[in-house]
Amino acid sequence: MRYATFNVLADAYTGYGNYSYVKPELMQPGARLEHISRLINNLGADVVGLQEADRGLVEVFESDENWQYFWTPKRRNKPDGCLTLIKHGIEVTDHESYMYDDDSGHVFSVTNIGEIAIANTHIKWAPAEEPHHIGVAQTQQLLETIGDQKTAVILADCNDRPEGRVQTMVKQAGFTNMSGEMPTAIVNSELVALDLLAIRGLKGTLITTDYNLRSIPNEICASDHIPVVADISPVDTSII
Repeated sequence: MRYATFNVLADAYTGYGNYSYVKPELMQPGARLEHISRLINNLGADVVGLQEADRGLVEVFESDENWQYFWTPKRRNKPDGCLTLIKHGIEVTDHESYMYDDDSGHVFSVTNIGEIAIANTHIKWAPAEEPHHIGVAQTQQLLETIGDQKTAVILADCNDRPEGRVQTMVKQAGFTNMSGEMPTAIVNSELVALDLLAIRGLKGTLITTDYNLRSIPNEICASDHIPVVADISPVDTSII
């Protein structure tokens, strides 16, 4: 099965970055929805975890017959959330939404296909040197919810770099991040590896893509992140 994770850049957050190089009409509210949905449908993926999905994007996939959709909106009046898409015909055995035990409003979900737990989340950013790092606490809660032994996939914008505290916790919990140190986003004109497609108890192959991080958002990839895509299969075929 093919999995993907993708932070789609909610319209409400376009004011936080420098997008002066982007066509102004592309950054108008709702203007990127068609481009994003087309990209997602062209990935060939069976499971997609989207972060910063707002209600407008959810409505696009509500009417898209290709997908089963599971939306976990953020709390605290935030306009976005985590949207998990699973191709029709794949049996979903369980789905649960969770709110982190802090006042951030950030959320995560765990969706099960057979015995594989698929977590989707957007970890809140904090300075790396912060003693009480909110992202570390959120990651701990996420990992505890998945469980120590569970065969699992994490689809996430973890707001942390390779060898950072969050990504190190995920690695220590037995996960392998398929994208490694590959840059997946552009932040303040810097290329950074913020996104996780991490697997445990599974084997996978990263799918090479050719998105130009220096030019996004654009009509091809209408976000400041690129999708991370991998083909994932069980080590033991009896688990699905």
